[in-house]
Amino acid sequence: MKQFCITIVGVGQIGSRHLQALCRLTSPVRIDLVDPSNQSLQTARDRCEEILPCRKEKNIELWLHNSLVDVPDKLDLVIVATNSSVREQVIKDLIEKCPPKSLILEKVLFQRTEQYAVVKNILNEKSVPTWVSCWMRTTELFKQIKLALDLDYAIELKVNGSNWNMGTNSIHFMDLFSYITECNNFKFTDVQLDRDLLDSRHKGFNEFSGQMIGQNLRGDTLNLSHLETAVEIPTIEIVNGPNSYKVLGLMGKVRFESSNDLANQIGEPILPYQSQLTHIWVDDILSRGICDLPTYEESIPLHLELVRVFIEHLKTITGEIIEECPIT
Repeated sequence: MKQFCITIVGVGQIGSRHLQALCRLTSPVRIDLVDPSNQSLQTARDRCEEILPCRKEKNIELWLHNSLVDVPDKLDLVIVATNSSVREQVIKDLIEKCPPKSLILEKVLFQRTEQYAVVKNILNEKSVPTWVSCWMRTTELFKQIKLALDLDYAIELKVNGSNWNMGTNSIHFMDLFSYITECNNFKFTDVQLDRDLLDSRHKGFNEFSGQMIGQNLRGDTLNLSHLETAVEIPTIEIVNGPNSYKVLGLMGKVRFESSNDLANQIGEPILPYQSQLTHIWVDDILSRGICDLPTYEESIPLHLELVRVFIEHLKTITGEIIEECPIT
């Protein structure tokens, strides 16, 4: 049986969770981890061994590197899980050394608007199929909700909570909105962000709070609200004509309510953690050449709109010329 070659570039918090998921693959696989931090590489190795006490039994071969220099020349798939500030350069270096057969990129993709077209041209030139890790559309719960929707009615998706990292996670809800409405032509029309920026758990990056409301070309509405007065647990509510659906929580066992019988049909849903998802996408890509994630080109307009809004807000509160958005 063929051994697949997969590389993860950037094995911090999210990268190590991607690795845990890859340890669930049943095919023989060589996994190369690339990170300048030896501590991050060791943490990733430890997390891998949480899943596979004995890697050989699962045909997992693990290699650790501080740079791309020593990764194999032929790569079936690469996951770029670095932060947004270095992702463009990592992609350029990767494509120059050994263009992979497929790519998965972590979000938020890039901080500067011009980077999106630059990377698009690079990927198109080398014909590298690329997906973006916006996971909500790949879960059974949101697939079932989408099937229950009637696009003859307008859709409103509302997110409310006080602890969901608006800068980092808005793109997930924008992508979910695009998925369920089947329209990614979207623009924020009413932005009321707080002047005070929040500390990010990622050093050198910002978080935002407040409210952002927008519409797509169909007339559907997305309302993102991160308010300190709101309940801590994030709530996702989808209103569609006479029916409504509400998800309380973002990970693990969540509470699901619906005005129709869908909640009774589904029972107690689970929104998987990253360590329970990535291998599904990778297996689909390796076996069928497709997966349920949005493609890079599908994700570009949503990312550009998000970066535009945050950059405009930073210009307003600082009075300075701002050309990049420090979110990841």
